[in-house]
Amino acid sequence: MGVEQSFFKEEVRSGFLVTEKRKKVWAVELEILELFDRICKKYGLVYYAYYGTLLGAVRHQGFIPWDDDIDVIMFRDDYEKFKAIAAQEVISPYYFQNLCTEDMTCGFSKIRDCRTTAIEFEDVSADFNQGIFIDIFPFDSVCDGINTEFSAIAKIQRALWAAVTKPASILEEIEQNGFEGGFSAFLLDFMKKDVTQRVEIFEEFCLSQFGKTKKSNVILYEISDISKSVPNDWLKDIIYLPFEHLQIPVPAEYDKILTQEYGNWHQFVQGKSAHEGIVFDPDMPYDEYFSKYIKG
Repeated sequence: MGVEQSFFKEEVRSGFLVTEKRKKVWAVELEILELFDRICKKYGLVYYAYYGTLLGAVRHQGFIPWDDDIDVIMFRDDYEKFKAIAAQEVISPYYFQNLCTEDMTCGFSKIRDCRTTAIEFEDVSADFNQGIFIDIFPFDSVCDGINTEFSAIAKIQRALWAAVTKPASILEEIEQNGFEGGFSAFLLDFMKKDVTQRVEIFEEFCLSQFGKTKKSNVILYEISDISKSVPNDWLKDIIYLPFEHLQIPVPAEYDKILTQEYGNWHQFVQGKSAHEGIVFDPDMPYDEYFSKYIKG
């Protein structure tokens, strides 16, 4: 569909000046979201706008004026299906990026526009794709206080993820306390594998445990207590809300989710972007920008 030319005009939204450049960044992200939406509809995959994108859809009918990203979530089963088809469906000038496509440890996936720049990391090579992106988060089963056996599963999830991102901490844990039932030996063998293999095993394990509890969350956020888990019933039904020129799917119980996440979400509190410090350039490819301004 694309945005109309009038979209790019500088304006004040909710007391915040939205510049033409920010509008250009938004337009790139909206085009990526449209691509993602088309693929999901083609294969019958379910996703939801979430985090700041959900708040923006409900409160602003588009981006939060001082925000600069798009976040969506998928339950683990559909997330894995999307990963399997991404290589054939996400093609140039777009790029599907996750832990198995590049050496990154963020625990979720991105679709990037290779014609643009969103420099998050300056200590990598220009080959590492750093185009403008949307974030795709997997929602996994987590402890719900009902399935008491899942607490042991959660410990395994945490240990596997730590062995992917911070293997030294696992080695220290093994030396000091060890793990029960031969799990220490498994982890030692696990950490001999390259990072891609470790990620694949971690994600396969999460998929094997999917649906065993009545709550879900992003494992990375569950571990670090960044975001609270939600009852699956809150994500059962979908409605569509306007988001700029698009209609996007959101949980029908969005009020409960936003209240848990942000408290009084009706109140306008101008904050910083989640991507504060990222260098955005919607008019220059990331590799050209990287070579010219960072390595140059």
